Amino acid sequence: MKPRERFLTALNCGIPDLVPLFDHLFSPRLQKEVLGYTSDLYDGESIVRLADKIGVDSSWIPVNGFCGTEEEVHAEGTKYTDEWGVSYIKNGWPIMAQRETPIKDRNDWTNYRLPDANASFRLDRIARAIKANEGETAILCGMLGPFTMMSWYFMDLPNFSMAMFTDPQLVHEMNNAYIDWALAVANRAAKLEGIDAFFISDDWGSTSGPLIAPDQFDEFFIPPFRKMVQGLKSLGFPVIMHNDGNIWDMLDGLVETGISGYNPVERAAGMDLKKVKEHYPGKLCCIGNVDNKITLVSGSVEEVIAETKECLEIGMPGGGYILSSDHSFHDDIPLENIFAMIETVKKFGKY
Repeated sequence: MKPRERFLTALNCGIPDLVPLFDHLFSPRLQKEVLGYTSDLYDGESIVRLADKIGVDSSWIPVNGFCGTEEEVHAEGTKYTDEWGVSYIKNGWPIMAQRETPIKDRNDWTNYRLPDANASFRLDRIARAIKANEGETAILCGMLGPFTMMSWYFMDLPNFSMAMFTDPQLVHEMNNAYIDWALAVANRAAKLEGIDAFFISDDWGSTSGPLIAPDQFDEFFIPPFRKMVQGLKSLGFPVIMHNDGNIWDMLDGLVETGISGYNPVERAAGMDLKKVKEHYPGKLCCIGNVDNKITLVSGSVEEVIAETKECLEIGMPGGGYILSSDHSFHDDIPLENIFAMIETVKKFGKY
């Protein structure tokens, strides 16, 4: 199988020839080692070439305007503001944490204007990735979900938390406006003839549990998330959700929205791969579960191999499993551990 076919077979809960690989390729050091250069920006061409070179079957390529990613290069320590009105200080790659958000209350929302979904540059990163995709990796069109936009980029967490009680209708209005924006962008992306799935990043949990009460997720975020998922699926594409943390309390509701894949099944947050597989047989593809905080960072090659084999033994039966770290390949991970994980899948992940 080609990488795209292998990935989509597993994502649809089928059995491919080999367990597919996915990861967020967030390591400039890995890019330098494999491609011989590092990218100032997270660019589509470099990511698909890197995925192809190291044997990863898929490439996460966010739309332009994905909050936290740069659209132009800034010097380290520089303060800048993106098109959403979110301010950052450049302090890493490829995703920066916000420093200031544009909305505190209804007055700010009344005067706020979302970016233009039809802006000419909106899909540049994805279009370039598609053009460079000679290795036929699966292209995953990355978008943010409503909770992350609401609590991290439109508002900060304190103001958002207050708004749920003092002006709940405001939260609903902002969610609906963002979902309409995201679906307008997705409609354009679907016409590019080269993307294979949509990938929604929306972190709902910490390592110990949900970031807000489960009933608040049910009230404020399951409905708009369902609208987003169903809108993306209506375009003819499967949908993957990236959701860090311990999300056991919300997982049933998320699966019922119609997602095809769940990433990263975070081991460090108590997300048990075996339990998730058994609970949603043939309904949900699990993507992840190799610990990228301890095992990949400070473990020996032998420990990485052992944990990767454990994931394969649990995830492989019946198909519907894609192996990845439980977040990303980042610069704190020794390169030999990244390569050991990948080679273990090639050796022991054959059906």
